[in-house]
Amino acid sequence: MTMLLRSPQLLWLLLLLPSVVLFWRWRGLRVGVSVLALRLGIVALLVLALADPVLGVEVAPDGPLIVLVDQSDSLGPDGRVTLRQEAERALQAVPGEARMLFFGAQVVAAGSITPVDPAATDLASALRAAHALLPNGGRIWLFSDGVQTRDDALSAAQQLAAAGITIDVLPFEAALLPDAAIVGVDLPRLLRPDEEFPLVVTMRYQPDAGGGDLAARLRLWVDGQLLSDQALMLTPGDTQFTVRQRAGLPGVIQVQAELITNPNASDTFAANNQAGATATVVRPPTILIVANQAELGARLAQLLEQEGLRTSQISPERMPSRISDMAAYDGMVLLDLPATVLSLDQMATVREFVRSEGRGLLVLGGHTSFTLGSYQDTPLADVLPVLMEPPPRPQRSDVALLLIMDRSASMLASFGVSKFDMAKEAAQLASETLQPEDRIGILAFDTETLWVVPFQLISGGLSVAQIQEQIANLPSGGGTRIERALEVGLPALAEQPTKVRHAVLLTDGRSFLNDTALYQRLVETARSQQITLSTIAIGLDSDTALLKQLAAWGGGRYYYADQPADIPRLTLLESKIAGSDPAVEQALRAELAQAHQLMRDIAPADLPELGGYVAVSRRPQTEVILESPAGDPLLATWQYGLGRAVAWLPGLDPAWMGQWQAWGGTSRFLAQLVRYTLPDPESGLLQVRLDPQPGGARLIVDAAQPGGIPINLATVNALITLPDGTTRTFDVRQSAPGRYTQELLLPTPGAYCVSVVVLYDGQRQEHVVGYVQPVAEEYQLDHAPTDGATLLQAITEVSGGQLSPVVVGEARTTPVGAGVFNLWPLLVGMALLLWVVEIALRRGFLPNFFLTPRR
Repeated sequence: MTMLLRSPQLLWLLLLLPSVVLFWRWRGLRVGVSVLALRLGIVALLVLALADPVLGVEVAPDGPLIVLVDQSDSLGPDGRVTLRQEAERALQAVPGEARMLFFGAQVVAAGSITPVDPAATDLASALRAAHALLPNGGRIWLFSDGVQTRDDALSAAQQLAAAGITIDVLPFEAALLPDAAIVGVDLPRLLRPDEEFPLVVTMRYQPDAGGGDLAARLRLWVDGQLLSDQALMLTPGDTQFTVRQRAGLPGVIQVQAELITNPNASDTFAANNQAGATATVVRPPTILIVANQAELGARLAQLLEQEGLRTSQISPERMPSRISDMAAYDGMVLLDLPATVLSLDQMATVREFVRSEGRGLLVLGGHTSFTLGSYQDTPLADVLPVLMEPPPRPQRSDVALLLIMDRSASMLASFGVSKFDMAKEAAQLASETLQPEDRIGILAFDTETLWVVPFQLISGGLSVAQIQEQIANLPSGGGTRIERALEVGLPALAEQPTKVRHAVLLTDGRSFLNDTALYQRLVETARSQQITLSTIAIGLDSDTALLKQLAAWGGGRYYYADQPADIPRLTLLESKIAGSDPAVEQALRAELAQAHQLMRDIAPADLPELGGYVAVSRRPQTEVILESPAGDPLLATWQYGLGRAVAWLPGLDPAWMGQWQAWGGTSRFLAQLVRYTLPDPESGLLQVRLDPQPGGARLIVDAAQPGGIPINLATVNALITLPDGTTRTFDVRQSAPGRYTQELLLPTPGAYCVSVVVLYDGQRQEHVVGYVQPVAEEYQLDHAPTDGATLLQAITEVSGGQLSPVVVGEARTTPVGAGVFNLWPLLVGMALLLWVVEIALRRGFLPNFFLTPRR
């Protein structure tokens, strides 16, 4: 106990006691010392009584008292009554200003006609409400079980402590309430049409002491139709019920579950006997395949469609150059596609398809892709997760480059710069890109062949200047025999003692002979001797079909030069590619660089052997999932703007993926790569979501045009389907640029479906989402009994308060901070007693041993 003085300022009257003694001596009064001492004691006791001393803990003098009383359902009916009685008893013993507040889901003042909503315990709001009533500090008495269901009470208590407010806590120890509840309804968030899925309902039974099993019935509705009505027996703990269902058409599935128990059973709260869930059935994604080789594209489409993906295949020239024309596609695959067959606008569309629209991109390698496909310094290089640079090697491979030049009469021009002159310039530039240890050979042809420069080392034989002079002096000829040039040039190239052997054929005409079998035999023989062949078609008269086929057989690249000025650039590009040696062609196995969902359910050891890949460098920001034994990226991904891009460097090239043709997991592997890049089906230009709010939700609609431009002043309508199947319509008003919001009151827990339509400038956008209004927090059986006690202990510690428990059925004498004992009546009584003794001494009824007569 502590003694406090309510009026300590009156103690200054004790200073008058010495003046009383001086007055006595000055007047020479015949009063004994004992009588004088008694009179001084009487005065002192009366002064102390005026100071109003009390024994106990008093409300802080700098603020009133606020009593917070928990009235939530977690206390049970008896607990709520007990806490009210305890709080009222405590207030009766407290003089001065004090207020009582009741709280549950909201805070209500004592005496208010507004009832307390017991469906939640918002302890933090109660503390903040008390704080608002104690602007100058003071004390709070908190009567609660401490099981908060909203906000952060400890953070609120810290704010009160900083404001000089002490919180005394009376933790309530309630008996365990028997209850049964549905604690979960689970199904996949996203489904495809006709997909079978499990629907799992989890029930929890919490009996009282000695309670046994509980008989119940579980009813399930899907989209308003009764799916199951099952009798079951709940044992203490969790019980699960699973039923399999098949998804229907695209849209939202609403699932409602209800647990029915006997009214007299051990089931305290009926509010938690129902729950809901939703799933979105999305349309199958559509994938655009852009392939330079139609046969390879058809093979990829077949593999992806085996895994449930819809595909659309087009040739490079048909690929859209406007982003608006790509709206029908969720993802895109570029299959061994060189940058030279796409326009700048087409490549920019690919980049914005990923970066701005948030769609997916998978790029599959091959002999005409990545560094082999001239991606460097193009929009394709921007979007890819790898750098278009061959990785550094300890030693560069020697290169033998063969240029096969058409010198027929059609290469000449009647005026201006001719194609033949440009071809000569191209050959001269190519000779400058090679290293001293490389070899070069230049073969010209018309109906016959002419070695302009027989194969030689750059550092031996003719100098670079002499080679260029030889090229400049090359005369033109007559007709065109492409097969004859290949018959002479390719075998000569095969004899060169280098690791890399590459030939480039430049021609503007058609050969006199069109023996496809002969061409194929010549080129495939060269491929078996590790020779690659690229072709450059010059002008509209060239046999583009043949040249494309030759490049495909030769594992090289095909180019089309519309203008003579393009010839040197393309030839120089080919010579640089050959010199950098970006193709790795050898047997190898992919190694796992890091665990990633791209390899979900696929063991790297199960992947077949690879025959080669395009060598590129890593980007610092990307994730490399598979790599070669040399550490080169094989499978890499990254987030680019709003979308994802994945690069698979071996691609589908039969020379590199031969063993994958027979592997049963190829389709699953490729489909997994594609699916990883795809956007969330619920994303797009029209975004709809519902943010939980007390008693409901806030509907938020974000509408945008292609490119992300907000849609303003649109007409936005919504249709909501309630858990019982009834519907309501309402308008959604604009609240910010491109944003429309509406507060929704959702009193019934369960599954809701909201369909939003946006009308703007003659265009219509529609989006459907599901939302689950949960059971009130107070009835969710996921609060451990110790959670409340731990929180209340922490509140007292941060605020400097005290703990004093309240137990149902036990009477209390004085709660913490109440029941002070006033000492002034005792002091006045003692003063009266001393006055009687003083009178007795003066009258001689008692001997006075200290009487000192005046001399």
